[in-house]
Amino acid sequence: MKKYILLSIIVLLLNSCQEVSEHKPLLTDTKERQPVIIVNQNRHLNIPEFWIDQIKNPDEVIMSPKKIKEFNDRVAYVQKKLTYFKDTNEYYGSSWVKNSIEKMSSSIEIQTKYFADGNRISRNFYSKIKNDMSLNSLSMNRVKTRYALIVNYTNQKIIPTDLALLKKKNQIYFDRNQNSALDIATPIAILHSTDDGQWHYGITPTSSGWVKDKNIAFGEKKEIENYLDSKNFIVTTEAKSAVMVAGRYHDYLRMGVRLPSLLTIDDMTMVMIPTRDQDGKLVLSNATIKTSHTNKGYLPYTPKTILTQAFKFLHAPYGWGGMYGEQDCSKFLQEIYATVGVKIPRNSASQSLVGSQHIELSSLRKESKISLLRGTIIGSTIIHLKGHIVLYLGEYKGEPYIIHTVWGEGKRHFALGRTAVTALGFNEYIEKIDRATVIRNE
Repeated sequence: MKKYILLSIIVLLLNSCQEVSEHKPLLTDTKERQPVIIVNQNRHLNIPEFWIDQIKNPDEVIMSPKKIKEFNDRVAYVQKKLTYFKDTNEYYGSSWVKNSIEKMSSSIEIQTKYFADGNRISRNFYSKIKNDMSLNSLSMNRVKTRYALIVNYTNQKIIPTDLALLKKKNQIYFDRNQNSALDIATPIAILHSTDDGQWHYGITPTSSGWVKDKNIAFGEKKEIENYLDSKNFIVTTEAKSAVMVAGRYHDYLRMGVRLPSLLTIDDMTMVMIPTRDQDGKLVLSNATIKTSHTNKGYLPYTPKTILTQAFKFLHAPYGWGGMYGEQDCSKFLQEIYATVGVKIPRNSASQSLVGSQHIELSSLRKESKISLLRGTIIGSTIIHLKGHIVLYLGEYKGEPYIIHTVWGEGKRHFALGRTAVTALGFNEYIEKIDRATVIRNE
């Protein structure tokens, strides 16, 4: 009898140890830092259906199209974290434009010290950039807005240069001058240009900054509004979707891009995309995308939809601010929710403040945090910690799990640098989370 009890205790302890280790990335006992090859020792955690199967009503609609519009309007008009293109002004005060540009350029000048080649950034470099921006030309009382659409995937910069500007030497994956990246068909209100006309400063729905002239096409505001508001439209549903023009590869779109649709022939859908003529004027052209990479209209906002879309990014590389055509933690969420028509801001701090349902977690113990998360809606709950934001998946063996696009460097391991499913205890996130936000309109 005693042997049986002792054996049972040993088995229980072994199983307990196994369960604990299952929540952690697979690492050796070496004291040296190492790459994380296997994030989850349980292979089932990397399949969306595993998590969807645990949801009581995975097809239940979280918000109707009407409620989604109300949510978006709240983000835009009450919380002022989104700018509808139709609401951009015909004129802006020149002092406001100048101050906005100077504030951004001053910020980048303070925080960056190195170029990508390791050389230090000199003061002369920033002086030249300021001279190129020609802010003294903003002497009139107001600036007349010009309107445009993005015609190629383009980087949006804080100051008008392609050079990577680093905070720390050799930190090449974090170009602090990279403000965002914009997909084809993103509208932009242009407020200023460099002396040579090669860069333009403008406002997009979720960010502002400098874009290259060659990547935009100027048009009339009403023409662009009609394009954006087309009743017949598709939304891209894959992490990347190739755009073909005249049967040849043109560019790719990330997830959640809305385009006017014309017709579907076999496995291809014809859409309209913005292009530019030799004078930089807007020309709407026909293009095709694989029908399987699109949805006619927005997807239904359900837990199943959100988790299915999120897992399409699994193992995709991390890209700070959209560097290299990829996504970071906040863009990952922005793209997922765009497929159902929900518009959220660009950066993680702003995303955690949208809507009206926020659960403050910073002062709570681990057990209380887990308990509160347990009562939220899977698929609509995002969790914030300083500088990072994640999508909540639910629990497995009593441990909360998340999917996120993460750099994720730790004391024992090098950066994950990809989209991964991890326990919320990864890198002690459970201790650091400060807010859970439910993407829903009350």
